[in-house]
Amino acid sequence: MFKPPLPNQRLSSKALDQPMIQVRSIGSSQSNRPNRTSSGSRHRPGSSQRSLSFSKTDLHSKYGVPLVTAQNFIVMNGNNGQNLTSFNSKKRVQVASLTKLMTSYVAIQLIRDLKINLYQIMYVSYDAVQISGTSAFLHPYDRITLFDLLHGLMLPSGNDAANVIAENLSSFIKDPVSNIALQYRIQPFISLMNQYALQLDMNDTQFYNPHGLSNDQSFSSAQDLAILCKQIINDPLIMEIVNKKEHQATIQRNNKLIKLTWENTNRMLDFEGYCGFKTGFTNKAGPCLATLFKKDSICLIIIILNCLSKEVRWDDTLKLSNWAQRKLSLS
Repeated sequence: MFKPPLPNQRLSSKALDQPMIQVRSIGSSQSNRPNRTSSGSRHRPGSSQRSLSFSKTDLHSKYGVPLVTAQNFIVMNGNNGQNLTSFNSKKRVQVASLTKLMTSYVAIQLIRDLKINLYQIMYVSYDAVQISGTSAFLHPYDRITLFDLLHGLMLPSGNDAANVIAENLSSFIKDPVSNIALQYRIQPFISLMNQYALQLDMNDTQFYNPHGLSNDQSFSSAQDLAILCKQIINDPLIMEIVNKKEHQATIQRNNKLIKLTWENTNRMLDFEGYCGFKTGFTNKAGPCLATLFKKDSICLIIIILNCLSKEVRWDDTLKLSNWAQRKLSLS
C-alpha cells in the first residue's frame, strides 16, 4: 500500500494512482481496522485504555480533572505524546472544521514534495464556492495565491477555501477532468488525506471531504486529532498561519485586485501562551476546538469535541489546560 512521503521524499507516479481507501461508516465495526499493535509498530501516544472506564465525575474525584461539558476530550503532552487525561477520546465522531487540520497538513506536504510555488495563483471554480457554512467569501472565477488560500482555510475556516485547495492540488496529483462533479474532481486530494491518516496511525479517522461539513462517512476521534496536531506543531508554516489573528489576502476578481481581511475564529489566541490550532462547529459535531499551549518547557495539545456551546468551549479548554499545567509543574 502506498504510504505518503515524508516532506523530503518524492511521490511516485504509481503511488498517485492508488484508489481511495475502502469507505467505512461512522458506526462501522472496528474489527476491520488495521492491526497496529504488533511488535515493531510505532507507539501510539496516549494509548492507555484506563481512562475509558471512568466517567467525567470519576476523573474529577480520583485525579482532580476539572468537570467540562465536552463529550470527548484529550490533553496530550506535546513534548512526548503522553496522554495526561482523556474521556471518550477514541470514540468515532464527526469533528466539523477540525477536518481542516488534515487539509492544511496534506496541502503543505504536497507543496513541499511537488515543489509547488506557495505564491502560485489558484483558480476558483464555480462549483467550489457553492457550499454552505463558514466562508472565506471567495467568488467564482477568483484568482488567489495558495498562500492566501491556506489562510482563508484556517482563519475564517472557509469551506469554500477547502474546496478550492482540494480541487487545485488534485490537479497536481492526477490529470484533471473538468466535466465531472466536484466531489470526483477533489477525490485525489481526499484519498491522500486518508493515506496520511493511515500513515499517522489515526485508526479511528476517515475523511470524505476537505471541510468537515456533516457526512456519516467522515469521522475522527479526539485522540487521532491529537496525534495529527503532534505532527503539526513541528511544521513552521502551519504554525505561523494558525497563530495569526488576522490576514489580508489579495484576490484578482473581475480583472481588479481586491483586498480581503480574514479574522481568526480562535479566541484562545487572546490568552497568553495559546498559539493555535482550530475551531469547528456543525449541528451534528457540536462546538469543537483544537488548542496548543506553550510556555517555558510545557507544551500541551488539547482537543475538545461536542461542547455545550461555542462560548463554553473556551472555558472547557482553559480548565483542562490549567489543570495540566499544574500537573506537569508538580511532576
